[in-house]
Amino acid sequence: MGRTRIWTGLTSLFSFFLVVVIIGMNCMMSYSGTINSALGIATSKVVNGKDADAGDTEYFKSEYGELNAENLQKLIADTYKQSVTEEEEGAVLLKNDNNALPLTADETSVTLFGHAVAQPLYKAASAGSKGYKGEHNIDLYSAFANAGFQINDALYDAYAGSATTRGTGAYDFVSGTSSIWSMGEEDISFYTEDLRASWSDNYNDVAIVMLAREGGEGMELAQQTPDEGISQLALTQKEKDLLQMIKDSKKFDKTIVLLNSGWAMEMEWLDKYDIDACLWIGAPGQRGFEGVANILKGEANPSGRLTDTYAVNSMSAPALVNGSFNNQAWTNLDEVLAASTVEEGDLSYYNVQAEGIYIGYKYYETRYEDVVLGQGNAASKPGSSTGQVWNYADEVRYPFGYGLSYTTFEQTLDSVEVGEDTITVTATVTNTGNKAGKSVVEVYAQTPYGAYEKENLVEKSSIQLLDFGKTGMLEPGASETLTFECDKYLLASYDYVKEKGYILSEGDYYISIGEHAHDALNHILAAKGAVGMTDIDGTAADGDAGKAYRFHESFDNTKYKLSAYTGIEVTNQFDDCDINYWVDGAVTYLSRNDWEATYPTPVQVAANAEMIELLNGFYYEKPEDAPSIDAYIQGDNQQIPLVAMYGLDYDDPQWETYLNQYTIEELASLTADNFGTAEVASTGKPAVIAGDGPDGPGGTFNKDKYGDDRNDTCFPCELILASTFNKDLMLRRGELMGEEAMYLGMAQVWMPGANLHRTPFSGRNFEYYSEDAIMTYLCTIPEVVGIESKGVHAGPKHLVGNDQENNREGISCFFTEQAFREGALRGFEGALAKAGAQTVMQGFNRLGLVWCSVSEALTTDITVNEWGFVGQQETDAVAKGTGYKADYLTALSIGTDTFCLDFAGASSRAIAGAIKEQNDGYLLGKLREATHDYLYTVANSSVMNGYSTDSKVVSVTPWWQPAMYTAIGVFAILSLLSLFMLIQTERKNIIKTEKED
Repeated sequence: MGRTRIWTGLTSLFSFFLVVVIIGMNCMMSYSGTINSALGIATSKVVNGKDADAGDTEYFKSEYGELNAENLQKLIADTYKQSVTEEEEGAVLLKNDNNALPLTADETSVTLFGHAVAQPLYKAASAGSKGYKGEHNIDLYSAFANAGFQINDALYDAYAGSATTRGTGAYDFVSGTSSIWSMGEEDISFYTEDLRASWSDNYNDVAIVMLAREGGEGMELAQQTPDEGISQLALTQKEKDLLQMIKDSKKFDKTIVLLNSGWAMEMEWLDKYDIDACLWIGAPGQRGFEGVANILKGEANPSGRLTDTYAVNSMSAPALVNGSFNNQAWTNLDEVLAASTVEEGDLSYYNVQAEGIYIGYKYYETRYEDVVLGQGNAASKPGSSTGQVWNYADEVRYPFGYGLSYTTFEQTLDSVEVGEDTITVTATVTNTGNKAGKSVVEVYAQTPYGAYEKENLVEKSSIQLLDFGKTGMLEPGASETLTFECDKYLLASYDYVKEKGYILSEGDYYISIGEHAHDALNHILAAKGAVGMTDIDGTAADGDAGKAYRFHESFDNTKYKLSAYTGIEVTNQFDDCDINYWVDGAVTYLSRNDWEATYPTPVQVAANAEMIELLNGFYYEKPEDAPSIDAYIQGDNQQIPLVAMYGLDYDDPQWETYLNQYTIEELASLTADNFGTAEVASTGKPAVIAGDGPDGPGGTFNKDKYGDDRNDTCFPCELILASTFNKDLMLRRGELMGEEAMYLGMAQVWMPGANLHRTPFSGRNFEYYSEDAIMTYLCTIPEVVGIESKGVHAGPKHLVGNDQENNREGISCFFTEQAFREGALRGFEGALAKAGAQTVMQGFNRLGLVWCSVSEALTTDITVNEWGFVGQQETDAVAKGTGYKADYLTALSIGTDTFCLDFAGASSRAIAGAIKEQNDGYLLGKLREATHDYLYTVANSSVMNGYSTDSKVVSVTPWWQPAMYTAIGVFAILSLLSLFMLIQTERKNIIKTEKED
């Protein structure tokens, strides 16, 4: 019986492993593209023919020369240096009483407070580089120790050994689990007498307190935290207790706060706890903490500026009335769900953006001007954080564009020249302090708001960014003059009511420079002769009329009637994205004409039958005049490789000949994009890898090729980059990411993030540039130009309106076309139309009732027809292949080319099947267009380097496939062998029993 048990056990064990391996193999084959990308495996290679050396096949050259181990180390050194520089120039000094910073040479004995010092936020949860997880990461402690600080190890070690951890509650798709939700701060009881003694007599030159805030992809910051019911951007009780303990101890000469957050926190507590200085450091990536240490020591002078308004009350933004966690569900949700053919979460919620254009400073500063001028009922109570009359100093702590330096500067507006298409602004900056530093020049504008605008609902911000620039390093007493060629187009307003296009309003325009948005507005008000202005702290301010320039324009409805990019007429495309289109009088959009009467309230509506039908999606129907699929040549292999298409115009007729080589199945195989696509060897199309993330492509260098298998660099978060206000650094970030992508073999990277900070709570604010659309527009351009210059395509995301993580999948976003064009769309216009990005990723959300990826208004009318975009349009992750994101046929038919993270190729099967079953030549034509769009970008990318026209693409079997097949074979043999032995043992037992009987 003993042997029977052994063989029974082994048979069961080997059979179990066999089943597991077979199931695993099936899953891995379904997700092979994703697995190969994660492992850095290329499933094709180039075999050069005899003519391979006939010409230069390095179509895109690395600035470092040949891709080799030595040059990779040079690139890595430059990415690390760039990261430190970005942090030094992007960190924002918010407070610096009595020149508390920089620290003196004698102030090196420090105690680090706050659990975040042991659990820093390098980046929040999202795609991108994992470089911050490896041995090449520099954490806060190491950066400070390397900079010469003597650190209180007793407290630091206690933090590091504590079970306390910060968590967002986010769901992990790999592990299938969710983290806990926790702010991650220690209770005051954590600080025992022994710990308090550790700074009583030593390590008390400076108390450095680091506070962290964390959201992430799929995780909005809380408006009411689970433990205290307060804004996650407010100071928690544990943090209050910590700061009070430090203050009451009276042991420290200085207290410095570091804000390790990609979100705008509430900061009214700084004075209460005697904080001497406060530095916002964002999420510094894997090397940025070196820059933070340099700033504190004075080896770098901070020159960053805020790209968001820091409100006194984070809940005061009018966008929050219906946004973020205040989304509404249809009042007849049961009826909607009963008629639904898609999943509940795909269509239950909507967000009416009743705030219109008034997000961020465009709300706070505009309302301030109207208070000063006594117009529009601006001083009324609606929207006031105090419940009393609305007062700027009660609402704003730090305005957009704010930031201090260790020195002082004087700026003068030298001249403004208004041309037909540009406005030339010159300004001179002089360092009037005693330390070398860089200064930012911010150019703002105000456009008229008169009777026409009020009558036709054309809203105007009282101040809007027009351009920005940064000086070089100025020594004390030195000056530099900056010249700006501002695009006059950015002064146009979209009139969606009467003209249904862009207009230049009649009246006086103002150009101003300022230390920040509020400062610039005060200069304009001074030029208007206004009185009663206040500074950001509520004290009286005069403004400086000499820093503002006024000019007059006549009403013009023709100058921007046609697209500057294509010449097509620009007109309304999103009328059905206004909730009033569906439900008359459902919302009154916020207007400065009457702040009191129009301040947003929750918008509650029922979905009618037509709306429900649209929510269910799946709109495609084969046209009656659709040709047969035989109208297209298929599978006619002329031995033309993809590299032969390099450099050809998109409309070159050779593309048709090339596409004729593909079968329907081969064409359809390219719609499923799993951070790249598989090879099609018969047509010379190699396997393609794509990166993903604004802070880094997200890959691992090939050790066999380059002698180094570290991750690509995790740069500081995109918000830090924007806060540098340095276009040269933005350009360089793009170039370096492009260089990394070349070493990683990537044709594209899904970056930059170009959505807006519509509210301060959006989970991905850290990887988007700003609350301001023009800031976003201006930032995307140099970064995209940089990466595209390397033959690596930028894929800005997420087109468009993906500005919250709560209910992000399938939420219906309703808005005015003015707000949409001047807001959400503007950053993508910069990236695609101005900078020439050749790929773009769409959003999960709906525009009105229609998913972004099936919105013809977006994918064709705006992106292609108005902006002239040529390239690949991709969905955000379709993953499960179910619900509204499975509307593959509609998406393909209106201009979407590829489906992100379609692991099992569901789009490929559905599209190929529909074309064949319905003999649908129209859809086949759309599939050919999609393939053309995609392969045009591949053919004109650096992955073509090394290919000549007689090169062959050869498929390479990933090592894990034969390994898995071997495992299946081994366990199958072991299972059969153990089963055989079990049977033999049983037979012997039976024979033995019979003999004994």
